[in-house]
Amino acid sequence: MANAKTTKRALFASSMSMLLCVSMLIGSTFAWFTDTASTGMNKIMAGNLNVELYMKSGNDYVNISEDEKPIFGSYESTVAQDNNLDTLWEPGKTQVAYLMIKNAGNLALKYQVALNTVNPANSNDLYKVMEYQIVPDAQSGATWTAGAGNSVTPGTAIVSAENVPMQKGDEHYFALLVHMDEEAGNEYMNGKVEFDISVLATQLNAEEDSFGDQYDEEAAYGTYIELDDNEDLLAAMASAESGKPLTIKLKGNVEWPTEGHHGENDISPASSIVIDGNGYTLTATGAGVTPLGDTEAPMTLKNIKIVDDSESYNEGAWEFTYLEMGGSNLNCYNVTFADEIQTGTNATFTNCSFESNEASVYAVWVENGSATFNNCNFTGYRGLKAHEAYGSEINSVVVKGCTFNNISKKPGIALGTLNSDTTVSITDSAFLNCQAGDQRLYIYETDTDVTTFNFTNKNNLVEGYISTVEIDTKADLVAFAERVNGGDGMSNILVKLTKDIDLAGVEWIPVGQTGTSYGATSYFKGIFDGQGHTISNMTITNTNAGKNYAAGFFGFIDAADAKIRNVNFDKATVNGHHWTGIVAGYLTGTIDNCKVTNSTVKCTHANDDACGDKAGAIVGYVNSGLVNNCSVSYTTVTAGRDAGQVAGASETDYVSNCTADNVTVTATGDCTGANINNTVIGRKL
Repeated sequence: MANAKTTKRALFASSMSMLLCVSMLIGSTFAWFTDTASTGMNKIMAGNLNVELYMKSGNDYVNISEDEKPIFGSYESTVAQDNNLDTLWEPGKTQVAYLMIKNAGNLALKYQVALNTVNPANSNDLYKVMEYQIVPDAQSGATWTAGAGNSVTPGTAIVSAENVPMQKGDEHYFALLVHMDEEAGNEYMNGKVEFDISVLATQLNAEEDSFGDQYDEEAAYGTYIELDDNEDLLAAMASAESGKPLTIKLKGNVEWPTEGHHGENDISPASSIVIDGNGYTLTATGAGVTPLGDTEAPMTLKNIKIVDDSESYNEGAWEFTYLEMGGSNLNCYNVTFADEIQTGTNATFTNCSFESNEASVYAVWVENGSATFNNCNFTGYRGLKAHEAYGSEINSVVVKGCTFNNISKKPGIALGTLNSDTTVSITDSAFLNCQAGDQRLYIYETDTDVTTFNFTNKNNLVEGYISTVEIDTKADLVAFAERVNGGDGMSNILVKLTKDIDLAGVEWIPVGQTGTSYGATSYFKGIFDGQGHTISNMTITNTNAGKNYAAGFFGFIDAADAKIRNVNFDKATVNGHHWTGIVAGYLTGTIDNCKVTNSTVKCTHANDDACGDKAGAIVGYVNSGLVNNCSVSYTTVTAGRDAGQVAGASETDYVSNCTADNVTVTATGDCTGANINNTVIGRKL
């Protein structure tokens, strides 16, 4: 605890330089405008496109459109006060700036807000522990919402909706909140991250003339170029206006001719590049090793399919098979990658699809820098690989909300050689029909331990399931039992009970109970989640020793990863030969938060009243694992030996936080060492 306090105090001295530099792309004149023109008695006046940005200071909003001022602290703070107190950060600190965009001209406009982030030299990578949130329509009272933050990542990120319309005189308010992670450590002391807010504005197709109101529909931010089939993409990029954004919209399929060198690829004088594929295809041709990215201007690719028809100087070498995306900062939205790629130095992929078409090649190779994948889909032979090569260094890999589907050669994600300070986060993702790996079913080749490895699958379950089965009816429940007893253990599959089910009229065969008298040929290995629903009127009869040697809804649960949880049983009657309970007969795994009411458990031997043993209302015999947070009420348990209210026999530590109310445990037969106890555990082994 003392060390934690020292860390907090030290981090209070961290410096975070955050300047708001307002970039206005104000299209005040276009080719078809004139300032004034006289035709007889008619005067034609040029329209005025003018967007302004304001910041709240005290009770007023002040115009900061022409200034560079720290957005956190008072407006009167000077730029020279780079280290004023309001830029000193510590873990858990949040700062709020209230901002307003105003259409001060007489033309309708559309805008979008961009957050431009820079990670300065010797910055200690402070951006890694910073997040931001945008709260629309807020003028006061905005508070940080835990878990809803967005990463502060070097490059340009659009933080508003695209093309937000504004009529003349309109004012749009929002709050910008920036937060430092509560768990940030000493390595971030004296760190810096810099960002500016850019408001990008252009005409809205609302001004009407004899041609209607669509004449400025395609008015763009900075340079706007449309390309038809086979037009020269690189020439269009080179022709952009220096220092301003470039937008290219495809009206047909185009090629990107690559050259025979790695590394630098300074293509355009633009400040940023957006290529909107409009559903068309971009095909890489040529020597195949020049990155499809710009080392100076951040690049965004969206609504496009990318095909690799290039051929490198050493195509037979596996590392040259990949198409290099590259560039200083790459953002991809709704992009289909038909061939395998390398991600480059700093890349983000959102709603993208990746496919591996060659058995020895991954759909994506992260070999340097940082890569983030949001809601992406991976298919084919191999999924995602993170592996450093030739002196490169991977900083972070983030996989969130992705699906790895039918990866036929590997588990989905491979972590190869990585630096010890690399961070890996795989959350809310699903792995469907992937191959087995050395770290559950989703990952393999963990050659190097990384600093942070975070994993949850979608629905925030830790188990790493590969698919889901939902049970809605009695027939579904019977089919589930037959599937397991037919030889499918359903390993890493989540089975969810979606409704209460009445088993009246069904002779229940325990799930995992098809073998000889001393074991099961097949047993359940997955996750059964009752979701709080109830199974009523389950009946199991002791017809022969082999069939019900372990008796309960589950007979044998003999897998450490198997989990039974959140399911209730009412009015159950279970007659077993050996190892008998309502939820399970034999347990190696976990039973959690289950409840039994108004039920009867009877454990005899060979269908008589001889010394059947190990019976409890929840489970007969806990071999290993855990029975946790379970309850029993208004139930009777009868056996020859080893009988208890919750478990017949168990190690002491295997039953925890369980209760019994109005539960009676009785003996049958004259059995040696009966251990018939009206306690939670009949016999503690």
